Amino acid sequence: IVVICSSPLVKCFHEEEAPLRVVRFNGPTVGKRFYGCAHWPRTCGFFKWAEEVDEIVELQQKMFEKDVTIAELQMENDMLKRTNERLEDDVADLAIEKH
Repeated sequence: IVVICSSPLVKCFHEEEAPLRVVRFNGPTVGKRFYGCAHWPRTCGFFKWAEEVDEIVELQQKMFEKDVTIAELQMENDMLKRTNERLEDDVADLAIEKH
C-alpha cells in the first residue's frame, strides 16, 4: 500500500484525514485507489473506495454551483423589483403631473 495524498474531505473514524492509498497486492483490485485509516496498520476500520468519494465530491461541487446560481438570481430579482418600484413611482408621478 502506497500513500498518494490526503484529502481534508475524508476522515477516518479517528476524525483525522484519511490518506488516499493504492492497492498494491496482486488481485482484482490491484491499482485501485482508496481512503483508509490514518493510523494504518493499526486501523479503526475505516475504508472507502476513492471513486465513491469522487462521486460525492462531484455532487457537492454541483450543489455549490447551483447555490451560487440561486444566490445570483435572487440578487438579480431583488434588483429588478427595486427597478420596477422606481418605474411605478415614476409612472404615478407622471399621472399626477398630467392631471
